[in-house]
Amino acid sequence: MSKKSAWAGAIVAAAGLTVGGIAVATAADNPDGPPAAFAERHPGGPGKPGRPGKANLKDSTLVVGRVKSVESGKLNITKDDGSEVSLTTDGSTKLRGGDLNGLKAEQRVTVRVKDGKALNVALAKAHEQGTIKDVNGNNATLVQVDGLQTPLDLSAVNEKPKNGDLVALTGTVSDGKTVKVEQLRQLPK
Repeated sequence: MSKKSAWAGAIVAAAGLTVGGIAVATAADNPDGPPAAFAERHPGGPGKPGRPGKANLKDSTLVVGRVKSVESGKLNITKDDGSEVSLTTDGSTKLRGGDLNGLKAEQRVTVRVKDGKALNVALAKAHEQGTIKDVNGNNATLVQVDGLQTPLDLSAVNEKPKNGDLVALTGTVSDGKTVKVEQLRQLPK
């Protein structure tokens, strides 16, 4: 190593220590400094300006089950354990990708709940991959990668798969076991 390189390295190291020392001293003088100022200007946190943070979801719970009924201001859910829960709704209750009035009995949903009020509702979607077998009109069976077999309702799919096709699909569970396929994509074999 030449003397010039050694001197240059020493100068860079000294400058780095000086700048680092100033930053540490500034943080010690004002522990609520930059992060607090950032939080005031950006209530949703980095990348989410104007959106409230997760603090409003504190103490909320998640309910997973099937819609029993939808009434004005009320959403009744049959949970996976068989128990029923009645939740209040209002104009601030959001349904991802739709309107609460569009919910139908037996649709599978996940609901974020706080103090008995539904905050957010999302339709639960099945996402599966596997090989098609036993195609019979609008019905077929999907053999998943792990070997599980799932009955399929293909009535909403224009181009029906054939036995042996490898596919990826999304849909909703209609009766607790059959997936009503909404989208189907052929995978390369």
